[in-house]
Amino acid sequence: MMKLIMFFFVLSLSGNLTEIRNLYSNVSSSKEKQQDFITYMQKADTKKPVFQAYKGAALILQSKNTTVKNDRKQLFVNGAGLIDKSVNKEPENIEIRLIRLSIQENIPKALKYNSNIQEDVTFINKNLNHIKDSELKSYVQRYVKQSKSFK
Repeated sequence: MMKLIMFFFVLSLSGNLTEIRNLYSNVSSSKEKQQDFITYMQKADTKKPVFQAYKGAALILQSKNTTVKNDRKQLFVNGAGLIDKSVNKEPENIEIRLIRLSIQENIPKALKYNSNIQEDVTFINKNLNHIKDSELKSYVQRYVKQSKSFK
């Protein structure tokens, strides 16, 4: 019975992660898709570092759409902090590295949150072929194909 409960718990987490990945993959396609991701992450449980990293990405995206300067700065700082905290907790997690890379590649250089791009590219290149989860591997490969840092 306990094994069955654990199975459904793990299954619900992976389903949740699948949905988050799908939402995050589409944030650049429209403001609506970006808002869908932000709204979803506001409600998401962020106890695990990978979820914290996605929440950090959502805060940074939210900061881009905020007109109040102090709010914009605070959202950005909080978002970057969550991402960096996630990397520190799980430095070998390729998905967290991908999230940080995707944010650092796509924000203005003036914000000076771009110092880990080469580190993350190197890490992803080194570990991409070792990913056992086929869904995660496909997700990372799709990002690598379109990323300017891997060309």
